[in-house]
Amino acid sequence: MNTTLTFETITMPGAELGGENPLPDIRAAGDIHSHMQFEPSVPEEERRYFDYGKVSCILPYRLQDQYNRRKELREYPCAVLENRYLRAVFLPQYGGKLWSLYDKEHGRHLLHQNPVFQPANLALRNAWTSGGVEWNIGMTGHTPYTLSPLHTAVLTRKDGTPVLRMYEWERIRQVSYQLDVCLPEDSRYLLVKVRLRNTRNEEVPIYWWSNMAVNETPDTRVLAPADKAFCFDYSRTLSKKPMPLYDGIDCSYTTRIPRSMDLFFDIPDAGRKWEAALDGTGTGLVQTSTDRLQGRKLFMWGNGSGGRHWQEFLAQPGEAYLETQAGLANTQMEHLPMPAGACWDWLEAYGCLQADPEKVHGDDWQAACRCVEEQLEQDLSRKTLEEELRRMNEELDETAPVRLPGSGWAALELLRRGESGCFPGEKALFEEASMGEDQAPWRQLLETGSFPALDPLDTPAAYLTQPEWTRLLEQAVKQGSDHWHSWYQLGVMYCAQGDTDRARQAFLTSHSRTPNGWALRCLAVLDAEQSADTAAGELTEAYRLLPILPLAVECGRALLKAEQFGAYADFYEALPAEQKASGRMQAMRAQAAVGLGEYELAEQLLSGEELEVSDMREGEILLSDLWILLWTRRLAAEEGLPEDDALRARALKEHPVPARLDFRMKTE
Repeated sequence: MNTTLTFETITMPGAELGGENPLPDIRAAGDIHSHMQFEPSVPEEERRYFDYGKVSCILPYRLQDQYNRRKELREYPCAVLENRYLRAVFLPQYGGKLWSLYDKEHGRHLLHQNPVFQPANLALRNAWTSGGVEWNIGMTGHTPYTLSPLHTAVLTRKDGTPVLRMYEWERIRQVSYQLDVCLPEDSRYLLVKVRLRNTRNEEVPIYWWSNMAVNETPDTRVLAPADKAFCFDYSRTLSKKPMPLYDGIDCSYTTRIPRSMDLFFDIPDAGRKWEAALDGTGTGLVQTSTDRLQGRKLFMWGNGSGGRHWQEFLAQPGEAYLETQAGLANTQMEHLPMPAGACWDWLEAYGCLQADPEKVHGDDWQAACRCVEEQLEQDLSRKTLEEELRRMNEELDETAPVRLPGSGWAALELLRRGESGCFPGEKALFEEASMGEDQAPWRQLLETGSFPALDPLDTPAAYLTQPEWTRLLEQAVKQGSDHWHSWYQLGVMYCAQGDTDRARQAFLTSHSRTPNGWALRCLAVLDAEQSADTAAGELTEAYRLLPILPLAVECGRALLKAEQFGAYADFYEALPAEQKASGRMQAMRAQAAVGLGEYELAEQLLSGEELEVSDMREGEILLSDLWILLWTRRLAAEEGLPEDDALRARALKEHPVPARLDFRMKTE
C-alpha cells in the first residue's frame, strides 16, 4: 500500500487534564537529579556540563496540576502515518507524542501503548503521561510541551510520501524545534528528522532526549554499544560501571533490579548510535540515529513495591514498562552549549529488529551488542541513514499551512522582533492567528504601551519573563499603567531573572496599590526561606483574599512546615467541601493528625480507599514516610519506648506500608 497520513481520533479511558495553575512557579520546581555527587569512577573531564544550564524555576510557563484520576471514555485527536509494515499514531495536542507504533509484519506493538490517559506529577510543569515516545527539549525534567499542543502541518516529499511536521518555540531557551516525520512506502523504519534553531544572538544551554517506553517482560534485554555506563540509582550519586553487571546483577534485564535506576551508556564517539530492547526471541524495538544524537539511556522502575506501584499509577493494574532513550549529551543531567543562531539537526529511525536470540541473551555482552549492530547494519545501514537526512533536508526546506495550531508565543515574539511567519533561516510557520487570550495583554503592551488593569480576584495574565518585555512593562508603569497587576507581573519577571530584592519591592508595591492575594502569596514564597511562621501567616492571609485550591495547598504546606498542626486542622475544617475533598489536602490532614497525636484519625485517613493524591511527585515518599512515622510514634506512646531506629524497623515490620501508599523508588 502507498503511505497514508490521516487525521483521526482514538477513544480510551482518560482523566481530565484541567487548566493551568495561575500561581507562578517562582521557586525551583525540584529535580531528583539536582545536587549531583560523583564517585571517583567519573573522570573530571566528563563532569564539565553537569552544573551548566540548570534553571531555578519553570517560568514563564505555568504549572499543569489541575488534573484528576477520574477516568471516563474520551476521544483524542491523532495523526496516523501508515504503510504496509508500520502504523504510527501521534498526538499533536500532547507534545506530538508518538502514542503507538504497530509492526504489521510481526503483529506486535513496538512501544508500550498506555491503555489510559492519566497525567501524573513527573514533569517540569507537573503533568506527564507514560507510554509511547516523548520529544524532550529545554532542560532536565521532560519538556514544557509534553501535554501542550504543537503546531502541525502536512508536507509531501518528491516521491509523494506524506510528511507530518510538528513544531514549537521553547520559551526559556528561545529555541525553535521541528519534527518532520515520514514513513517511506517500502520502509520498515519510521523516520523522524529533528531540527533545532537557537533564535537568540547568544549561546544557550540546550537539551534533547527522545523517551521511548517499551513493554517490560522478564526476558527483555536492553542493549547498546557501550562497555561502560553512567549509573544513577536515585541516591544523588553518579558512578561509572562496566556493563552489564551492577552489584553482580545483569542490569540489562530490568526485572532483575530491585530499585529504580538510570543507566547512561557511554558509547564511543566513533561508534554507531543505537539502542534496542529485545525479547527472548531476539525481537523488539531498535532506535538508531545519525551521530549528533550521541547519548543512550535505560530507565527502569525496579522490582520493588514502589516501582511496581508507580507503573500502575501511571496506567492501570498489570501494566509494566521500561524506557530506552536517546539524547544530545551523555546524560540527562547535562546541557550542551548551542552557539548563537546555530542550527542542529539529526535523523532518528524506529523499527523492529530480529537477531540471533542465543547471542542476544548470551553471557558475552560485547558479542551480543555486535550481533545486534550487524543485523541493524543489514536492515538500515549507517550510510543510508546519513544520506536520508541529507535528502530530507533538501526536500523539506519549505513552509506549509498550519493544520493544527500550537501556542501563540512564537508569533508574539516574532511580532516584537518586527519579523513575520518564521524565525530567520527556518521554515516552521508561526501564524499571527495563533495568538489568543494568553498573548492579548502583552500584545496590547507592545502595540499601545499600556498594560491592562484587573480586579484582584481575576486571574493575572499569562507570564512573560524575557528582559525585553520587562523593559516594556517598566516603561508602561511610568506612563500610566501603575496598578497592582503591572507591579505583580514585574515581580514575577524579577524572580525569574534572579533579582529577588526588586521582586520583593514589586510585590509590596502591588499589594499597596490594591490588596491582593497574588502578590502576598509571592511575598510568602520569598519569606519562606527565612521564616516558616512568617510565610504561613502571609499565605493564610493570601488565601483569605484569594480562596482558590492551589493557594489552599500552599497554605497547608506552610502551616505543616511551621509545625502549626492545630492551625492546619482548623484551616482544613473551614475549607469548602470541594477543596476539602482534595487528596493532597486530606493527606496533609493525616500529617497534622500525626503531629497532634491523633493516631486513630491518621490511620483512618491513610487507610481510606478514597485517599488518592493525584499529584504525587516522582521521588516523593510523603505517604509511606507518614505511615511509618504514625506507627513508630503510636508504638512509642503506647509502650513508653524511645523513637529510635530499632522501633522504626519494628513498626515497619509489624505494619508494612500498604501498596497503595508506597511510592518509594528505593526501600530500606
